[in-house]
Amino acid sequence: METSWIFHEPIDFEHKQYVLLAYLQKIKKNLNNLKLYPNFQQISLHLANINLVIEKGQYVTLNRQIKEPDDEILITDLVPLNVPVFSKEELDELFKICLFSSEKLKDEFNQAKAIWEIANDSISIEVLQNKNATSKKQGLFYIEYDNKFTLYEFIIKPIKKNSVETKNLIKKICVSEDNTFEGCFADIKKPLIKNLEDKDVHKNLILFKVVHTNQFPLRETLLPIAKRKVMNYINQSKFIEVNNLTKKI
Repeated sequence: METSWIFHEPIDFEHKQYVLLAYLQKIKKNLNNLKLYPNFQQISLHLANINLVIEKGQYVTLNRQIKEPDDEILITDLVPLNVPVFSKEELDELFKICLFSSEKLKDEFNQAKAIWEIANDSISIEVLQNKNATSKKQGLFYIEYDNKFTLYEFIIKPIKKNSVETKNLIKKICVSEDNTFEGCFADIKKPLIKNLEDKDVHKNLILFKVVHTNQFPLRETLLPIAKRKVMNYINQSKFIEVNNLTKKI
């Protein structure tokens, strides 16, 4: 749903109630199935947008395309625009729509936040090899799910040029019956990590195991949170390394 949805014709309270409730019904269904992403971002964006309309007479659009379901939406991604010109009667109707929408969106936001808190607490990562190999901001992690072991490569890069914010790009390498991943690297096509197929490369990468309780869906919750935990570990390791060097100087 576009952030400008409330300005689309007709400007009618009952019509907009129907539009919003139909949208939230889909979101609620996903959240009831513990599918956090992209639902959490969407609810957060729409709630912030409606509140901006109420408080400042502005709404927001995004200045970049969201490519992945779990892409973080940053403040720098948001472009504020003035609300279009409407008659007094239409503005009164819009105000009622905004108040109603804010309450409904807040309810779904609180549900999504509660799910995120439980998922974030129950999902963790363990370093299995090459604990100090963090400087290149790349490596491997695997997840056991439905009695299968899936191995991923990752590389952490700025979210856009000259940005201090980072994103964790991942790519599935293989699915295995066990966590030895024998032969997985032989047939890799277009890996994110240069020369990943070479044993001297992949054997020297940091390797994480994702620990979880098997209660959350893989694509919409488990994998997005695991990606963030891996990225936070790598970024914090870099920060600690810089701090230690500064103290020595």
